[in-house]
Amino acid sequence: MPLTKRKVDFLETLIKLYDKDKAPVHYADVANYMGISKWTAYDMLTELEELGYVKRQYFIGEDKSIGRSILVYMPNESAYDVVNKSSIHEWNSVKEVLLNVIRKNDDSISVDDFMNEKKAALKPLKFCAYALTTLLLQIKTLDVAVIENIKNSININGSEAPVILFVGIVIGFYIDYHLASESRKVFEKVNIFHKYIKELSANDKTLLNNFLKESLLYI
Repeated sequence: MPLTKRKVDFLETLIKLYDKDKAPVHYADVANYMGISKWTAYDMLTELEELGYVKRQYFIGEDKSIGRSILVYMPNESAYDVVNKSSIHEWNSVKEVLLNVIRKNDDSISVDDFMNEKKAALKPLKFCAYALTTLLLQIKTLDVAVIENIKNSININGSEAPVILFVGIVIGFYIDYHLASESRKVFEKVNIFHKYIKELSANDKTLLNNFLKESLLYI
């Protein structure tokens, strides 16, 4: 039986926290990360344990005092499988939508829409892809020769260098050609972009780089 999106979100959070410190995670930490009550987190992790996706442990401090054990959780391999499949499916869906927007030069994703988007509502990879799409739509208004120069300038290797260079070049054109009237707001979002790009895994950086290269074919 497929897991609900909420359950997958819990598994994803548990995995992220577990991988960060390479140690089992207290349910209160899951609750704090997700902005929910610790009892909600406890109930959900208990359900996921019953389904075989997580394992509970009782951690006892160095003093080994009676009654001081702490309940913590760790993901099983099946949890990683679920999250990986969910992430790939979600990314492919997002990628197809954004590529279609670029192909059709669809203005349904405008700079204003991007400026009003809450970053908390988007995962880092999706936010970065959204940012690139916004900028890609903007450079389509430039002269063909200028566009070719931009493409040639970012034809370098590296998991994150091409996308960072692309964003930097396009922001330069925002300044020189006033492609957007809300430049300062754009810069604020770009700062978030640079923060998120550092948080991406090597695999996600590769996905984003490939997305940029594929998108440029339609510019």
